[in-house]
Amino acid sequence: MDAEIKQQFDEMGVEPTEVVLDKCMELALSYNVNDATEFVEQWMAFSLSHLHGDEPTIENLGEFERKVLQLRRDKVGSRQNNQKSRSSTLSTPTVASASIIDSSSLATYGVKEDESMLGLNYDYSADNGPDSAMHTPKANKNSARTGSLKSGVLFSPASYTPHSAKRTPTSTDTVVGRPGDIVDTFGHPKLISGSSWQAQVEHSVPVTQKMLHKESPLTADNLCYMHDLLSERCNDLYDRFLDIGEGLVEKKLGAEGAAECNWYPQDRHSLEALHMLHAVGMVHSEDDGPLDPHSALLAVLDADEPQNSFLTLNFSRIKSASIFPGQVVLLKGFVPKGNTFVVEEIYTERKLTPPLPLKLDRELQFVVAAGPFTHSTDLFYDPLHDLLKYLKDHRPDVLLLTGPFVEAEHKMVAELAEGFDSFFEKMIVGIMEVVGCHTQVLMVSSQRDAMAHSVYPTPPPVMRRIYPNLHLLPDPSIVDLDGITVGVTSTDIVSHLLSHEFALNAGERLHRAINHLFNQGSFYPMCPPGDENMCYDSLLAQKYAQLKQLPNILILPSDQRHFIRLVSDCLVINPGRLANTKGGTFARFLVTPTAPTATAKTVNMFNSAACQVQRI
Repeated sequence: MDAEIKQQFDEMGVEPTEVVLDKCMELALSYNVNDATEFVEQWMAFSLSHLHGDEPTIENLGEFERKVLQLRRDKVGSRQNNQKSRSSTLSTPTVASASIIDSSSLATYGVKEDESMLGLNYDYSADNGPDSAMHTPKANKNSARTGSLKSGVLFSPASYTPHSAKRTPTSTDTVVGRPGDIVDTFGHPKLISGSSWQAQVEHSVPVTQKMLHKESPLTADNLCYMHDLLSERCNDLYDRFLDIGEGLVEKKLGAEGAAECNWYPQDRHSLEALHMLHAVGMVHSEDDGPLDPHSALLAVLDADEPQNSFLTLNFSRIKSASIFPGQVVLLKGFVPKGNTFVVEEIYTERKLTPPLPLKLDRELQFVVAAGPFTHSTDLFYDPLHDLLKYLKDHRPDVLLLTGPFVEAEHKMVAELAEGFDSFFEKMIVGIMEVVGCHTQVLMVSSQRDAMAHSVYPTPPPVMRRIYPNLHLLPDPSIVDLDGITVGVTSTDIVSHLLSHEFALNAGERLHRAINHLFNQGSFYPMCPPGDENMCYDSLLAQKYAQLKQLPNILILPSDQRHFIRLVSDCLVINPGRLANTKGGTFARFLVTPTAPTATAKTVNMFNSAACQVQRI
């Protein structure tokens, strides 16, 4: 067995000394570990969880003996004694029973080999008959779907450490309200009061992706990122500069006014004679951080003096403002001297392409939830369990989930004893088993996911198993759902904008953040990104993150408090986070083809849609 242990270590890339091998052999014999593979697996699991992957030494093996082998022997002995006391009528020893209970070599570490995400409820009870402990367990006759929801282990991953397998009690002091509470409502009262919040008929909703480049959506197959050149980035910014700038000028001054306007840059001598001028430019922060009245710069196009293409903005005469880094704006003011622009008015709105009219022939029901789907203290995915219990009783036409699903920054994600892709696929299997085949499931990727490409825009993950009603979507996405256009992103652009903007008497904060997206024509108009860990690719964003036409519904998950807003006849929803220390939330909404009130002139999203945010 000595040679077998050495061979197993060699396969793991470990080269122990002869003294260490002798100690391993001694421990294996002393604790009846007759399988070299089992012994080495137990050591590797212990080393990864307690010693950061250190190689075996005499001292480390001593700690391994105390914390694993002795503990495991004591547990087996305790189980044998309990079995003997409960089954005194049995004439056979109970060692076999103990071995059945502790069959996995990695059970000490919470690893369940070949564990199905469906978690069938096997009956291991010894009370069903005198010989039940010696027989192969029988599966519960209840459906896997029902058993999964009751067992509470539907999404529990395999883990190397016992700590990950323990549910951490959450404090109820921070939780606000009770499960099932409606915390926000929008829409016509008749629609809300008359809805059962579930699909009326089992009908498959057609799903069509709308955000395409060369007739194709963003996928891992056509993904190429971090290959853009600086010159290409500059060209993209220039095109965006002209496109948005022309729209701002046309909205404020009209075609004739734009032709007669005095534009910056001008000849320096002409500038001194002007009392007032307009300037189109892109806002930047002097230190690449949040804007304030003293750090805002305006990048303008000055072909004659490119070194002087930045103007320092002076807001001493401004009455209201709302600007952020990367925003293209139209300013009115004057240049008293040098490169300082004294701002008197800021124009940020342009003509928007309104949403397409609704083309529904029946009512559609939606449920929307945003990740993370498990608490930061464990990997049990209890909030996702609770959502599936709701879905079992309320079958919507469409279920829309936005990532992260397996958050890369979760403090326990590194302890998973399986691949991120494998665990994500098991999660999807569990969801689809509960949801069924009539609900269209849309899952939007996130660059915060451990199994995702760390780039924005983010392609969807690839799955080996295919479901006809499952649609893995990139971040961001625009989809057509049987005549309803829905835009969605998993990136918290709202928080990024609000934390980096300079605002003065600018009105309601969420409303203006949404307007920023619409008027800049982008799901992510900030430059540079508001999150320093965000890998933003400007070429991909130019192809797959533009918001050229307003959707009927826009889903903007955010760490901000949940909200529902109607902006330019677009219904904008933040469902909140499903896993939240103050109580997770999700959104449900319906869209109907006929308004419950009067004429066609009054038909808008308020009359044809109803939305509620509910506590999970």
